[in-house]
Amino acid sequence: MNIKYNSSNLNITVAFNKKVKHRYFIEDTLEAGLVLLGWEVKAFKSGNINIIDSYVSFYLGEVYLIDSQFSSLYTNNIHISYDSNRKRKILLKKYEIIFLYNKIYKNNYTAVALEFFLKNNWCKTKIAIVKGKTQYDKREIERKNKWKLEKNRIMKSKSLS
Repeated sequence: MNIKYNSSNLNITVAFNKKVKHRYFIEDTLEAGLVLLGWEVKAFKSGNINIIDSYVSFYLGEVYLIDSQFSSLYTNNIHISYDSNRKRKILLKKYEIIFLYNKIYKNNYTAVALEFFLKNNWCKTKIAIVKGKTQYDKREIERKNKWKLEKNRIMKSKSLS
């Protein structure tokens, strides 16, 4: 479980989507609430969630999180079946929904879940509005990062001698 504390807002990061920065250019982010069931809140707080391939979609004017997997905890209720891959409603204000809709359908962006966190004991998600990277972009960024590391090594060795 990867938990990070942020002292300014008492944010506790429960899950972070590491693949987003590799696959996409992040244009904007939104903070939103989630509608969860009781067992999903328990899984959320224990960190038994996977948001690697999750994305945001619209259905009947409402916003939903698709393909996020919440692993149920082992309990005594074996006769209850839990749907770990169900659509989860995202709570946004009306102007945020309109903004997100315009970005996705008019400007050809994609909305993905960037991270899940607890903010004052409320289950929240950070939605990233992203544009896909091409293979060329990924290689160019990797080349620049390697050059930064090499430049830092050279500068460190010059300053020591």
